[in-house]
Amino acid sequence: MYREFLVFAGIVVIALFMSIHNRNLDTINNAEEHAREHRIERDNLLMRDGQLIKVGNGVTFAKSSDLIIISQAQSTIILNQDDVDEVIAFLSK
Repeated sequence: MYREFLVFAGIVVIALFMSIHNRNLDTINNAEEHAREHRIERDNLLMRDGQLIKVGNGVTFAKSSDLIIISQAQSTIILNQDDVDEVIAFLSK
């Protein structure tokens, strides 16, 4: 009788853990999907306003007040207006 109770209690604990885990996993997936949709909407709005340019290979150019932000998957470069002349001189060589 004691062994059967332990097996039953083990099964109940495992089922409870799996249901909580699945609910948390669904919540995490929904939050990630919502964040992805929000990021896409924000990027589209910024592109329409001329604040963001997307280039191939995931490179984006954004401007914020007097800063130019160049972003890629692994790195971000932030330039101010004083640096722009030096970058143009470097690119024109």
